Amino acid sequence: MKILLQKKRCLILFFLFTGFYFSASAQILKGNVSDAKNGETLVGATVHIENISFRENTTVKLDGVYTFKNVPAGVYKLHVSFIGYKTTQDYTVEVTKENTAVLNIAMADNATALTEVSVTEHANRGSDRAARSDEKNSNNTINVVSAQSIAISPDVLVSNVLARVSGISVDRSSTGDAQHVIIRGMDKQYNTTLINGIKIPSPDNKNRYVPLDIFPAGLVDRIDIYKTLTPDMEGDASGGVVNLVMKTAPNGLRIDGEVGTGYSQIFFDRPFASFDRSTVNSKAPGEINPGGIATPADFPYQNLITKTANPAPNLDASLTIGNRYLNNKLGVLFSGSYQNLYQGDNSFTVVQTNTVGPPVGNSGQNQETAFQSSYNRQYSTQLQRVGAIASLDYKFDPNNTINLFATYLALNQYRVRQTQQDTYGGYTYQGYRGTFSVDNLTETRSDLQNIYNITLGGKHKISNPFSFDWTVSTSQATHKLPDDAEFDTQYGTSPTSTTSQPTGNPNEPNVSVADGITNGPTLVQNESRIWMHNTDKDLSAYLNLHYNVKIFGRDAQFSAGGMLRHKTRDNFVDSYNLPNTIVNGVPETYTTIPNAKFMFVGADTVNAKGSSATDPGVYTFTENIQGAYAMVKYYISDKLDVIAGVRGEHTYQYYISQLPVTFPGKTATITYTDYLPSVNVKYALTDEQALRASYYKSILRPAFADLIPYPDQTADETYGHIGNPYLQHTVINNYDIRYEFFPGVFDAFMLGGFYKQLINPIETVLEQANGGASLYLTPTNFGNAQNYGAELDAKKFFGNIGASINYTYTNSQITTPKSVVLDGVVTQRNQTRPLQGQAANIGNASLLYKDLHLGLDAQLSLSYIGERIEAVSNYYGLDTWERPSTYLDASAQKKIGRHFIIYAKANNLLNTPYELIIKQNNTYNYSGIAKYQHQESAAYTTVQYDQFYARYNLGVKYNF
Repeated sequence: MKILLQKKRCLILFFLFTGFYFSASAQILKGNVSDAKNGETLVGATVHIENISFRENTTVKLDGVYTFKNVPAGVYKLHVSFIGYKTTQDYTVEVTKENTAVLNIAMADNATALTEVSVTEHANRGSDRAARSDEKNSNNTINVVSAQSIAISPDVLVSNVLARVSGISVDRSSTGDAQHVIIRGMDKQYNTTLINGIKIPSPDNKNRYVPLDIFPAGLVDRIDIYKTLTPDMEGDASGGVVNLVMKTAPNGLRIDGEVGTGYSQIFFDRPFASFDRSTVNSKAPGEINPGGIATPADFPYQNLITKTANPAPNLDASLTIGNRYLNNKLGVLFSGSYQNLYQGDNSFTVVQTNTVGPPVGNSGQNQETAFQSSYNRQYSTQLQRVGAIASLDYKFDPNNTINLFATYLALNQYRVRQTQQDTYGGYTYQGYRGTFSVDNLTETRSDLQNIYNITLGGKHKISNPFSFDWTVSTSQATHKLPDDAEFDTQYGTSPTSTTSQPTGNPNEPNVSVADGITNGPTLVQNESRIWMHNTDKDLSAYLNLHYNVKIFGRDAQFSAGGMLRHKTRDNFVDSYNLPNTIVNGVPETYTTIPNAKFMFVGADTVNAKGSSATDPGVYTFTENIQGAYAMVKYYISDKLDVIAGVRGEHTYQYYISQLPVTFPGKTATITYTDYLPSVNVKYALTDEQALRASYYKSILRPAFADLIPYPDQTADETYGHIGNPYLQHTVINNYDIRYEFFPGVFDAFMLGGFYKQLINPIETVLEQANGGASLYLTPTNFGNAQNYGAELDAKKFFGNIGASINYTYTNSQITTPKSVVLDGVVTQRNQTRPLQGQAANIGNASLLYKDLHLGLDAQLSLSYIGERIEAVSNYYGLDTWERPSTYLDASAQKKIGRHFIIYAKANNLLNTPYELIIKQNNTYNYSGIAKYQHQESAAYTTVQYDQFYARYNLGVKYNF
């Protein structure tokens, strides 16, 4: 047997060496085909060779190379053809025995009669080829996602697309969609969002950052993610800048359309709940009748009545039309997108108390995890997303162009949240904590957000060395929450009889175990009604001057400019608590919502007037930013260039709130000036390889509501928000280095590192406010911190099959004092931890298939986000962490004929949950006779667990 095996191994080795010999000795003809003007490889170009006895065709593959193998030795004629390019002349190439012949071809496009400006101004910016070119030639460190990549990805939203970019993690809304980005471990507040290079305001009712789920992906040509700054960029982006480059007028007629449908798997197992939103009052009683006294009749019940059914299929539609007129001087484009989606979430949440826990290392159960109540919730949300853009550009001559751009984005969410709130009662039943009472709450919400932006700009070349560009812009973001209504019923529960049993828990040695439960009558509780709206307006102007000159025979460009922004924000909140009817000292027995009666008793004018007269959520905020910069770009050699300069930004802020005049922080005026130097260096190792290094200083301005020092319970689902009038802005020193290699059209390899030093970082802390019994989220400065890491991004095709992978390691450290109990006394102990929102490990991996001949693209994508702190606790070891998550998505599309594409997309195939935990001993909450529901481990306490399930989409696209 051993002899036979040895013979088989020798035979296998013989064939391997024989195959290698013939492979090595076979004649090969290969080369690349590129654009003669810009050097870009023309993937898919057809290459033909022939002589008297041999002829063969092939194409330029995804690695940018055409290859003929096993070509008989001889002299051949070769020519190339590619749509949109002039067919090449016949080339003569000789293939000799046992050698590789190389012939590279450069082709001229059919538009060579146009001027250089015409070609570059309206080039196809949405291609993968253009994205790689932008990454390669950018002044700073950048990642680019093309419209072509977006189209074949599993995603239909900009926010979900960004979750696949190296160095980026996301947080998710109650719909399961990505909403905000965290870049290189820097929380969402450290990043900014631009449309065509212009900063836009946010509809968020508390913060500056823009909810990216408002953007349908079909409106963008590409997404630029800047990870370093130059002096001509605004200085308040320490993590990065997300620049959405929207579609613009094409070179010729363009008509694109799409229609798709889909369904959410969550509704295979439960119905969708909805309400009649036409009955919602758009204004609060206090807005309709300022200073008046509301009556129960001002709060109609119709929008609280819900119905359940299977939801209709999702709808996704878009249309783009563009062309050029007046001898190509005038470009026009209109694009619109509409989505009507039904999404859901099954959620479990427990509410933390304000109990100070023992220090880490105590073997006992932490009292912080002895929760008093929990919520089991079902969310049903209808999302209507509308996006529209219009773009006009006019070229007076090759040196003068102007453009007008407008966009409108809206995301309307109509949500029903059905909650069972269990308040625990000090006994156990059927192996779990028993309840003292059970509340059933129905909340209906209309959440309306929109952003519009109008931008007018121009580029002008005055003379050969001098040029300038300018932009003026007006933007507005609005958020409305009209009549967020919640109806509550409650019934008491008690054990029929109990026995005392040991638990093994030294903090709770014995527990009463019930053999049955008695439910009391269902009673109507107080009803909540809230109206909220806010508007954020920006007026901005930008000017950039450029002067080209030679210094010591090398090219240099001097630039200087400035910007002005006038921001006004107003915020309004009016909340009402409708008292239930008391009959003989007992709340009214529940029958139906229409029969429930509420009344403001006697002199109860506090509830009847609403909260707006004293609500801290009612404020106006003015912010003026003036910025100026000077910089130079100098080509030290053919391989080395540097951009260096300084930017100055002056910040003026003023706000006034509805707080009492005697309350500190009712109003404030804040001013400061920052000087922000930066330098970016690039060294080209070869035409395809480069090294980049940079340093820049940046800042973080506090959010608007972060400065107003009064508890606001409307800010968060579970915990209120209280501002901090002593909050300081953050200053960050940023260092970056990256190696880049672009070996092919679709191939790329990037490896880099970064280091950030934060002075006065801002984080949100969960703590007691003003000595009260409840916990609130409070923004706080925590001394200094550091954040550093490494980033890998690689993509490679092997024939039609490709692989894409990116991985980011991030490590941040900040040391802060925390409260602990030592020998029964509350004291302070320092704790070193990561920054809020920073995950140590982030990775994405995709398996790709692309066949240009068949028009087929397919993608299987895996995304991983490691654990990270979701909320910082004021108590030692009790921070709330988000558990690691892994998402699996898939997509495929097939071209049918010349104009049609069919596609399929699937998201969250693993049904990955969103889970928040406290890293404390959970032995007695997880197991035993007194455990809590929905606990996942004895090693940590689960405080939230959401499931969204998979989603599926099918559709067809039309391209002309």
